[in-house]
Amino acid sequence: MKFLLIQLRRIGDVLMTTPSIRLLRESFPEAELTFLTEAPADQVLRNNPFLDEILLYPKTQTISESIAFIRKLRERQFDCVIDFFGNPRSALMTRLSAAPIRIGFSFRGRSWAYTHPVKISAEMTYAAQDKAQLLEELGIYANDFGLNFFAAEEDKEYAERLFGQLGITGSDFVVTLSPVSRQPYKVWPAERFAMIADWLVQNYQAKILFLFGPGEEHFIDAVRAAMKQKALPDYGIPSLAETLAILNKVDLHLGNDNGPRHFAVAGGTPTLTIFGRPWAASWTPPQAAQHFALEYDPGCKNKCTYPECKLECLHGVTVEAVQAELETMIKTFC
Repeated sequence: MKFLLIQLRRIGDVLMTTPSIRLLRESFPEAELTFLTEAPADQVLRNNPFLDEILLYPKTQTISESIAFIRKLRERQFDCVIDFFGNPRSALMTRLSAAPIRIGFSFRGRSWAYTHPVKISAEMTYAAQDKAQLLEELGIYANDFGLNFFAAEEDKEYAERLFGQLGITGSDFVVTLSPVSRQPYKVWPAERFAMIADWLVQNYQAKILFLFGPGEEHFIDAVRAAMKQKALPDYGIPSLAETLAILNKVDLHLGNDNGPRHFAVAGGTPTLTIFGRPWAASWTPPQAAQHFALEYDPGCKNKCTYPECKLECLHGVTVEAVQAELETMIKTFC
């Protein structure tokens, strides 16, 4: 069997497919598993031992280039295509792949692309669990939704060097803080993160290590400017796998609903995440006691009108609530 798995974006969504990748490999140990995605999300799959190949889909293509790309997919003669992404572009590629088995969600106007359109569950479940529903068409039923993200040896060595450069010792209580997101409805106020960081330093002698990616430095600058205590200095932006290696060495992760949070989940580091518009249940692994989430529903999360609203759901999460949750986590896991 030759499988083509499609999830073009984003980083967190690609990570949510990794339980399905693992399950496919366990169910079809001799199969050829190829994953189609876009940069930079491919970085979370590079060291995945369950995959045979990663294909990169160019973000910009002319019509002739798109036709040539689809022609190459057809020439590969895949037996089964699983479209985890389910947007019009991935649905079209799935249909034109000519694979005899084509599986995807029955989003409006896209069922025609699949031989096995899967009805979307009305229940609110973890995103990785949602994606694994597609495997049921192959007789595969999942109950383990642990994420897979693997750091290479050089990534671990990078994290070791960085900790040495920053003066972090094995006895230090290190908290990573990621107050970033490209989506305004996921960004908890910088001054509140600053209050929490100051509280952690004052009460637990924590060393605060900021995590951010390219173009996200302004989020860190805003929190630093509002802090009264000192955090660890900034450093060069790490790769995604290097970020994972950093998270594997810290005691606790705090931040917005973003990529680093999912990396921490994959690495087994306790997390506390503040949610705005998305429901926490959709992005928090069930049966994982070390991963906490805080959200506030002003009564409109099920009928969200963003951007017309004032993001009461996000701003309704208080500093006091975060402190209380962190106290419980520190006593339990740190």
